[in-house]
Amino acid sequence: MTDDFAERFAANADQAEYWNSALAEKWVTHQAEFDQRLRLLGDALINRAAIRRGERVIDVGCGTGATTLELADQVGPEGSVLAIDLSAPMLALARRRSAARGQDNVRFLCADAQNHRFEQAAHDLLISRFGLMFFSDPVAAFGNLRTALRPGGHLGFVCWAALERNPWLALPLAVGERWLGPAEPQPPRAPGPLAFSETGYVEEILAAAGFVDVVIETVATRLPGAPTAQAEAEFACLVGPLARLIRTREPDAATERAIALEVAERFRPFQSEAGVRVPATLHYVQARQPA
Repeated sequence: MTDDFAERFAANADQAEYWNSALAEKWVTHQAEFDQRLRLLGDALINRAAIRRGERVIDVGCGTGATTLELADQVGPEGSVLAIDLSAPMLALARRRSAARGQDNVRFLCADAQNHRFEQAAHDLLISRFGLMFFSDPVAAFGNLRTALRPGGHLGFVCWAALERNPWLALPLAVGERWLGPAEPQPPRAPGPLAFSETGYVEEILAAAGFVDVVIETVATRLPGAPTAQAEAEFACLVGPLARLIRTREPDAATERAIALEVAERFRPFQSEAGVRVPATLHYVQARQPA
């Protein structure tokens, strides 16, 4: 990490290093697979936001741009989208995707939303699909984001519920731990995918950051996955908690194949004619900047 990089992302240096490493390139390489699994969740988030043409929107943790593209279409040329993320590789792909659609109402920014100086009180909506759970100081981060909203502006995001309510994450990890031993324990509220699994904690953060009218809707759904259980198992070995465990423990090839086969067996009950559909539980969170 260069001195300039370390200074720009000092508040979340570990996250910045990870999301700009070779490991993060997997998210770029497998963008289509991620979009397939998360598209319905992003659509549900955007529908709840009731976006109007001409609005100014910030897509926080925009990743490879799936929500950014849809937001830009919905606000139209009269509106604008600021897409912000820590990851330069993911932003590069998002830029290419947006350019291919001829969208000139999007600006991409590689920065840390926890401390970036946004244009004050200038945006109608903050929105994020799984991009807000990684801050070292979530109260400071949400407080900073709130300054970008106009009076009465809205916040909307989606995050994972508890691990045990998300078999897409939990089942592969359980198999991996059976073969490789328990993963290193993580504090329940540590920055990461499951940091906001407790709704009470999310409410506390948003209230402390100055948001009002907080509403959290917990929704059970199914994620559209690969055509077969085996293909879904192989994907689970590449990304997510099982992939992290494999990377840490470095099993031999035979053990990794055995893990993938067992994960496939655990996913097989979720196979349908339309492909694998694994249960998932999400929190859809909405809040408002005081008028």
